[in-house]
Formats: sequence, structure tokens, C-alpha cells
Amino acid sequence: MDKGKLKFDVKTGMKNIIGRDLITDDFIAIYELVKNSYDAYADYVKISFSKNEIIISDNGKGMSKDDLEKKWFAVAYSAKKDNTEDNDLKRDSHLNNLKSRRFYAGAKGVGRFSCDRLGEDLELITSKINSNITYKVNVDWREFEKDAQQSFGSIEIPFEEIGNENIFPQKKTYGTILKIKNLNSTWDKGKLLELRRSLEKLINPFSKVNSFKIEIVAEEFIEVDKDSGNNRKINGVIDNSILKVLDIKTTQIDLSLKDDTITTKIIDRGTLIYHIEEPNNYKSIIDDLEINLYFLNRSAKINFGKLMDIEPTNYGNVFLFKNGFRVQPYGNVGDDSWELDNRKQQGYNRFLGTRDLFGKVDLTTENFEQFKEVSSRDGGLVGTLGKKILFDIFNEKAFLRLERYVVGVLWGEAFKRKKYFLNEEIAELQREGLKQDKDKDTYEDALGNIGSKIDFVNLIKTLSDDKEIKIIDYNKDLVSFVNEKLDIVQPKFIAELEKIAEKTNDKILLDQVKLTEDNFNKLAKEKEDAEKREEEERKKRIEAEKQAEIEKQKREEAERKQKIEEEKRRKEELETLKKEKERAEAELAKIKAEQRAQEEKEKSKNLSDKLNIETKKNQYLNATRKTLSDDAEQLVHSIDLYVGNASTYINELITSNISDEIKTKLYSIKSNIDKAIKVSQIIIKSNFDYKFTNQRVNLPKYISEYLEDLSVSFKGLKVKTVNVIDKFVLINPIEIDIILDNLVSNSRKANAKEVMVEFKINGNKLEIYYYDNGDGMPENLVKNSQSIFELGVRESKSKGSGIGMFDVKKRVNSLKGTIDFIGNNVKLKGACFKIVI
Repeated sequence: MDKGKLKFDVKTGMKNIIGRDLITDDFIAIYELVKNSYDAYADYVKISFSKNEIIISDNGKGMSKDDLEKKWFAVAYSAKKDNTEDNDLKRDSHLNNLKSRRFYAGAKGVGRFSCDRLGEDLELITSKINSNITYKVNVDWREFEKDAQQSFGSIEIPFEEIGNENIFPQKKTYGTILKIKNLNSTWDKGKLLELRRSLEKLINPFSKVNSFKIEIVAEEFIEVDKDSGNNRKINGVIDNSILKVLDIKTTQIDLSLKDDTITTKIIDRGTLIYHIEEPNNYKSIIDDLEINLYFLNRSAKINFGKLMDIEPTNYGNVFLFKNGFRVQPYGNVGDDSWELDNRKQQGYNRFLGTRDLFGKVDLTTENFEQFKEVSSRDGGLVGTLGKKILFDIFNEKAFLRLERYVVGVLWGEAFKRKKYFLNEEIAELQREGLKQDKDKDTYEDALGNIGSKIDFVNLIKTLSDDKEIKIIDYNKDLVSFVNEKLDIVQPKFIAELEKIAEKTNDKILLDQVKLTEDNFNKLAKEKEDAEKREEEERKKRIEAEKQAEIEKQKREEAERKQKIEEEKRRKEELETLKKEKERAEAELAKIKAEQRAQEEKEKSKNLSDKLNIETKKNQYLNATRKTLSDDAEQLVHSIDLYVGNASTYINELITSNISDEIKTKLYSIKSNIDKAIKVSQIIIKSNFDYKFTNQRVNLPKYISEYLEDLSVSFKGLKVKTVNVIDKFVLINPIEIDIILDNLVSNSRKANAKEVMVEFKINGNKLEIYYYDNGDGMPENLVKNSQSIFELGVRESKSKGSGIGMFDVKKRVNSLKGTIDFIGNNVKLKGACFKIVI
């Protein structure tokens, strides 16, 4: 039995797994290489572009042969992570000074594979500081793709020592140069401009002190740059152009977490709103953090666009920087990694979203485990406890406080919702007064709005209730109510104002509270006096109205007496006209009598016409109810026998395997046979004139009576008609008979014991609903209900020929009507059909 030890053998395919598969974007690939220069303590990086080559050169500390072997060519090893990267600093005072307060931007040991993402060939030239030896390494990344079975470490990389004639940036004798050739992508003007924009945000653009410079050189576009604005140039040193907009007057919150204390300030268009301090309860995880968030109203967005030549929503929103370098994708256009937009959708006027914000979260830490990035360089932070705490601080200490001020004080949403005013109409009017704030560079609208000021009092009161928060300062103008008209607000805010003064030990505010309370009480007294005066005026008005009513009654009495006298005088005149009136009435009565006689005559004539129509209308139906003579019975029997047999033979032919064309012709023969049977029965039973088949029929009544007769021949079948309305239709009753015969026959075959027919009027159309309580339509035909009207289609277990429903549809169509299957279990448990004529 074999027993021993095994070991991993890494194959060449690992190059893509830790390279192209993780670094999926050209810009991120360049970011990674620039980060390496930064970590090598370079203060200058030059990125040069030509048609098929990118050169990234820096004046960092460079690498020795030992560094190349043990660090650069050691896959997935990072000396930064195990704190051996700066061992040489202890020996070199120059590097020690160069390091200053820097923290490493990368610590995974795979950033070097960004070169493979950009191009197929790499030439690396490097020289260590305080060394006179320069090395050149040539890497052909294609060598790793020839044989998937080959071990990663078996690929030999050409290596040589070369001369050094100050080839590094700024004529230094040390540094690193990466020449990437046979590029995988085309770098045109648009892509280079986008790269420049991105690199502006790579290193914290909010930092006003920056000793690390990046320069782009693309000689092909130097002439083009001459005709471009400053924000559209490709060549040159990348500066923090965002610094231009930091002086735009807008609403912002600045949070600084240093060691044991969290300091927060809200500043609105240059004026301090409040300044608080609280203990840092997260010190074990985070002890150095700055958050700066800017709410961009419409005025600020316009100014941003003018200064940056780009809309803020197209520049980004809230960026995250770790140790000075940006972490993707936080802040990207359209990115919601801070999870703000999903919340905003719940209330447009109550929440802020990424389109309203601009800013940064700047974390300085050496706790790589708690704040490490996912392997895919554009995937953000790993979901650790540190990330959760960072997001909690961002949301609770910064974002929500800024939102509370903007939505409550500046927009008036809070004071309306919390009912600070005596009624909603006053609150809405106050809120309307804030709508122009978005177009201004000052917060004067809030300062002049009593609702905003009361909401600010409520905001400060909430902060003062938190025992851990110390209020250092707040805007005194926003809590001054001495000259305000307070009779439109609830008095409870005065108590809140007093609590703030007591908590902050603000004697001036206490005096203001006393004055405000006196003012409020004075207004309340004035309001009470005004109400008393109004009540007195009301009583006087009632007394005056009462006296006016008495005078009105006197006037009306005089008018009544005058009217009686007038009526007496006119009575005599009316008596004179009485006889003339009686004569006129007699004449009128005579005319009316003659008119009624004429109307009765016309009515009699109409009734006679209707009777003739009704008699003829029912002639057909009554004919079918007569008792046959013995000879007629024998004759009908013979017709049914001979023609019926023919119909049966045709049924058998149609169900056999013949072409559709023959089936159609056979159906036409059968249809005429069935019609002949029906006509022969009618002719033999009566003297009905079958040549004039179209009759004006009251169709609902006709169908009701026909079904009643039909049910007699089907023992055990219950027939019911509902809502038998009047609807006259010019129609061939024979067609209706055959349609009903087919439907009832199918119901019987489906084991139905009950049939119900219902009538409805829809416009000028008659809707006939046919229900039965049989087995219903099979599921396979329900899904394709139109197929039941096709010739030869029938249930798998049915005894029928598949002609009946085809025949029904043809006859309904000939009557210029439609028939549709409605479904099973509609009003009875079986099938339901709708006929419209």
C-alpha cells in the first residue's frame, strides 16, 4: 500500500485567474500599477501612450535583484502585508524621510498582472535607490498560454543587467519603468479623456496637500489639446480639479473621527448650523476617518457644471478612499453601493439620493483584514465587521444628519408632517415659502420661515437629548423667535427651546426664551381680547339682524294687505272673462275628443298590424307543435330512416383518415341533409311556407319555447331560460333549430342533466349564454378553445363525429353572428358558450 505526501502544482492558467479575471477593466489595470508606484514612495508617475505601447515610469525606490526574485516574481506574496516591505527604510534615511505618513494602497501581491491586461509583452526596467545597478526583465505573457499542463514556475523570464544614464523620471538614477507593448485595446481620444477623469479621482481629490503627481503624455494629441478647454485636455499633470467646486456655497456635513472623538459640523452655504462632539465607540476598529458630504441644490449643481464642464451626476457621487487611494466602485456614476437610492424611492420628498449628493469617505487604516477589497478590483470592500461599522458611521452620523437638516429645515417636510402649526393650510403656506431655496446661494428662506426655525429647535433638542453628544455651538439666528408672530403655531416648541438653553447652559438663549414666552403670552392675550370683541360684535350684529327682521315683517304685512285689495279689484274683472273662458274650454274639449277618436283609430290599426306580424312570426313555431296524421307520421319516419342513414354514413367517413378537402365537401352534404330533414318535418306537420324562411322573430321568446318543446323529446333533461327579453331579429328559424339541436345533443353526450340559456342585450346585439352541467370541455381543448370548432375535432372519449360544433359555428356565422367557448364551471359545472347575433 503506497503512502507518502503530495503537493500542489500551480499551472500556467493561474496567470489569467489572478490577472485578467480579477482585473476586468483597462482603467483599473492602470490604477493598480500607479498604486505600486505610490507604495514604492514615488512622488511622480509618468504615463506615456503611443500607437502600440504604454510606458509607466516612476521615481520610486526601485527594486534590486533580490526584490525582483523574492517580491515581484513571488505570485500572491505581498511584503506590504507582512510588514517586510520597508525593512530597507531602517537603513536608508532618505527613504525614511520619503515615507512620511504614507500607507500602502495595495497588499494582495497580484497588481503586477495588470500588465497582462493591458498588453502581450512587458519590459520592466528598475534600479534600487543608492545602487548603481539597473536590471531589465522581459515578460512574454503568451508563453503562459501555450501549454495548460506546464507549471507556472517553469516559465523562464529573460533577465539582464543594463547601463543606467538617468533614464528614470526627473533624471533620477532609481525608479521603475514598465513598457507594455502589443496592446490589447485601442486608446483613442475619448478613452484617454475618460482615463484622465478617472485618475483625477484615484488619489483623494479632496486632499489639499498632495505630494504625489501623475502626468499623462500622448504626443499624438498635443496639437488637439491646444484647441481644447482645460477640462478637455489629455496631456499634462493631473490636478485635483474638484478643488474648484469645494468653495461652491452649498449645504454640507463634515465628520472627523480622530482617536477618541467624533466631531460633526453642518455648514449651510458658508454659515455654521451646528457643531457637536461625541465619543468614538468604534476606536478598536476605526480611529482615523473623515466624511465630507455636500447636498447639491439646483444652484450648486449649475455652478458645479460650469466649473467642471460636466454635470455632477455624470462625475460621480460619494467616493470612498482608503489610505489616500480610491476604492471602486463607490461613487461611480449610477452606483448605489451606499444603498441610498433604494431608500429614496420610498419617499421622494422625504429622503436624499445619490443624485442629490457629492462627497467622500476618507479612511486611514493599517487594519487590512477589516478593510480589505474583494479580489475583483471593482467589487468594493469585503463584508467584514469593519465594513459594517464604516457604513453605520456613514449613515447614522453623517448622511442621516445631513438629510434631517435638508428635508426638515430647508424643505419643510418635517414641520408639516409633525403638525407644528395650528392647521394644515398654514403649514402648507409656510412650506410653499421654501420652494425657492434650491435656487439660492444663501439660506435666507429658512432663516425667515417660522416653520423651519421650529424644526431646527426640534432637531437641536433631539441632539441635546442624547447624553453622549456635546453641543459645542449652533446657529443662534435659527432659534430666535423674539420678533416672530407666534399665534399660528403650537406653543409646545417653547418648552423644547427652554430645554436646549438649559442643556447648553446658554444664558442668552434663556433670556430669549423668556422674551419669546412673553411675546407668545402677549399674542395669546391679544387673540383672547380680539375674540371677545368679535363676540360682542357678533351679538350686536344679531340684534341688528333681529330688528331688521321685525321691520321686514311689517313691510310684508303692508304688502299683503295691498295685495288683497288688488285681488278684490281684479276678481270682478275675472268674473267678466269667466263666460268667455268656459266657452273656450268647451271648444277645447270638443277638439280633444276628436283627437282621441283619431288616436284610437290609429291605435286599432297598429294593433291589427302587430297582430298580423305576430301571427306570421309564430306560424313556424306553432306549426311544429301540431299533431301529425298517421300517414304523415309514416312519411316522416321514412325520411328520417333514409336520409338519417345517409347522415350516419357521412359521419363515419368524416372521422376516417381522409383529406381536409374531402371532409369539407362531406360536411356540406351532411349540412344540407340535416336541413332537409328539418324542413320536411315542418312541411308535413303544417302548411308553413318554407320558401320564405327568413322571419321577423322575437328570438329570446322563440328559443325559450323551442327548448321547452325540445326537452320533451329528451327525457331526464331539465331546460331553463333566464331573462327572456324582447329582441326581434330577421332570421331563418331552421338555422336556430339546428344550432340548438347540436348544442343540446353535445350536452347529452357530456352526461348533462341540466341546460340553462340566458339572454342579455349589449348595444344593438343579442348575447345568448348557453350553460350545461355536463363533464365540461377537456383540459387539452380548453387551452386551445378555437380548435373545438374545427371539422373532425372531438374529445378522445366522445361518441361524436367532430361535426356538431363545426356545424354550429358555420350556421352562427351565416347569421352574421359569433360563437365562443367561455369556459367550464361558469354558472353550471359544465361548459359555457356565448353566441352574439
